[in-house]
Amino acid sequence: MSNAEREVVQPISPDEDRAPATPSSFTPMGEVRKLARHSSHYLMALVASLSIGFISFPVYTRVFSVAEYGLIDFVQKILLLATAASKMGLQNSALRFYDAKEFRLHQDERTRYFSTMFLGTVLTAAVGTVLFAFGVRVAPAKMIDRPLAAVLLTASTLILIRAPQSVLLAFLRIEERTKSFAIVTVAMRACNVSAVCLLLFLIGRSARIYFVGVTAVEFLAVLVLTLILVHRRVLALAHFDSAFFRMCLMFGLPLIINEIAFIVLDAGDRVLVRHFLGAVALGHYSVAYGLSNYVNELLIVPLNLALVPIYMRLWTYNGRESTIQFLSKGLDIFMMSAAGLFAVTLVASRDGLIVLASTKYQSAAYLIPILVAGFLIYTTQVFLSAGLMIHKKTGTMAKLMACSAAVNLLLNWFLLPRMGLIAAALATVLSFALCVFLIWRAASDLLPLNLNFVALSKYVMAAATACGTAYWINLGTPILNTLTKSACAGLVYVLALYTVDARTRRYAIKVLRYLRARQRTPMQVEMSATGD
Repeated sequence: MSNAEREVVQPISPDEDRAPATPSSFTPMGEVRKLARHSSHYLMALVASLSIGFISFPVYTRVFSVAEYGLIDFVQKILLLATAASKMGLQNSALRFYDAKEFRLHQDERTRYFSTMFLGTVLTAAVGTVLFAFGVRVAPAKMIDRPLAAVLLTASTLILIRAPQSVLLAFLRIEERTKSFAIVTVAMRACNVSAVCLLLFLIGRSARIYFVGVTAVEFLAVLVLTLILVHRRVLALAHFDSAFFRMCLMFGLPLIINEIAFIVLDAGDRVLVRHFLGAVALGHYSVAYGLSNYVNELLIVPLNLALVPIYMRLWTYNGRESTIQFLSKGLDIFMMSAAGLFAVTLVASRDGLIVLASTKYQSAAYLIPILVAGFLIYTTQVFLSAGLMIHKKTGTMAKLMACSAAVNLLLNWFLLPRMGLIAAALATVLSFALCVFLIWRAASDLLPLNLNFVALSKYVMAAATACGTAYWINLGTPILNTLTKSACAGLVYVLALYTVDARTRRYAIKVLRYLRARQRTPMQVEMSATGD
């Protein structure tokens, strides 16, 4: 049987509960600890990236006008949509069709996997880039005005770069090279900011110059990662397998609809804000949305990057019940963290926006808590959608996401002319909540998670206590208010939760014991073991 006639990785059957393929020492908390360890690598990278962002964000909001900043954000969302279509869902196939055990035994299969995934993505990205540039050139001026078209054409090369970049980063994720992933993403972010700032200083302040700097840095990053694959001898044109490529496309195609629908759900309101309220309103909304997204990324990015490989492995080797235990425990911990994060955001958003973006954006501060709430609600789908991913119900996910995106656009279309910018934020919350509810309903029969509503009510009460305590603090300056309110809300939330939740007390005791054990000397450990 030829490589083209057989599948390297058998996709999991929707009706198959697999027995462990290898001896396993699975425990829910053990896998949660592994999730925490991997997430910590992603979190450190994210904190570093956000730190860079917190440096660049005030620079960009001050260097560019409100309208120009809105234009940059608008073009980035359009590129995101075009890149998603060009990837053809192959980054998801890279995660789904990786088999570490098989690839350790058969080098040819390993090379076939890497070569097909990477070269296939380059091919689809090239086609997507050409079609995008052609569409921008022939579009009527009423649809795409000349300034917007000029920036889009300058930035179009990023489609060709970012599609294979997503697959290269997926390789690092699925091989659980979390530290390498962290280093690459942080280095790209730092170099992006450095290159853009240098070009803005040397050439001029414009959106086109911004995208020239980003394109140069990301091209070099993709080149380096590609050369590493060549050095590992897992990338060769002769090992491209068209049959395997078609199989990956069949898996990924429904997820294109899912990804595009999410982008519309996440960014479709930009088009309507620009249409109904103008460029300046778009700039204010983009800043509030971007800052809210920074807050959400502290949770969703580490979780999303670490979670999928772990629950896929658990399903394959440990079966259904172990996967349910793991995801249920992870969801509960996420909700605990999300409630505290929302409390901090609510009390510090106004002063934080002034510190990071200047007073010219302060009128948009009231949007941030609303948007953060929407983001945190949506993030729960990372856990709730696991059953659909495992059972390959990607078509169902796409339909539900498309439905939610349509609701988002309709709400914005109806409410923006009547309510102004707050309509866009409210539409985001409502459509995100609808999306999560639909996913939960669809996935509950396949992989029902145990939702602890009693614990959730305690998290909400603790968050309300934290907000009520810290909201009235006023030390006179925005930076002092931001730091003090954030610290106070976080501390009160933890203390309130410790008071009302027995599990939190148990977790705290375990953490304290762990820290004490780490501080003990080898001699103290030996004396404790011998009873001296």
